[in-house]
Amino acid sequence: MTREVYVPRPILEVFDFVSAEDVLAKILTGYGMVPGVASTSDVSGPWDRPGSHRIVHLADGSTLSEGLTHYDRPSCFAYRVSDPSFALKHLMTQARGEFWFEPADGGTKVEWTYTFQARNGLVGLPLRLFVKSQWKGYMDVCAANIVAYFASAPAANSGR
Repeated sequence: MTREVYVPRPILEVFDFVSAEDVLAKILTGYGMVPGVASTSDVSGPWDRPGSHRIVHLADGSTLSEGLTHYDRPSCFAYRVSDPSFALKHLMTQARGEFWFEPADGGTKVEWTYTFQARNGLVGLPLRLFVKSQWKGYMDVCAANIVAYFASAPAANSGR
């Protein structure tokens, strides 16, 4: 599943916001059966270093593990999620997320791709149905939250 949005801000500013350690609760607010992110804990290292991992706490009290797998400022970062403590654990073993950023029309094009790995062949169809009926809407809401953040935020210094 891939979603794209245009953000009318410089690429460094957009990348730094979306890849920040504290951003999840700001943009991953939930949709339908997918709860929003409440917080993170047990961060193992700087969130701009592949190999760092953390526990993500969802609004319904469930958790999952997240690990940063790639970080190339300002073009892309990727992560892997696993060990969900909620019903999705029966359908998936892991999921991979990737954010790609590129300059576009005086702003930034953000492309977000999410790929789930089914636990086995028997749950492939239910997982695909979940992705199409719930995850697509979740990603749409989260992408819209990124755009909304920049619509209301003053321009920032793009340096880190």
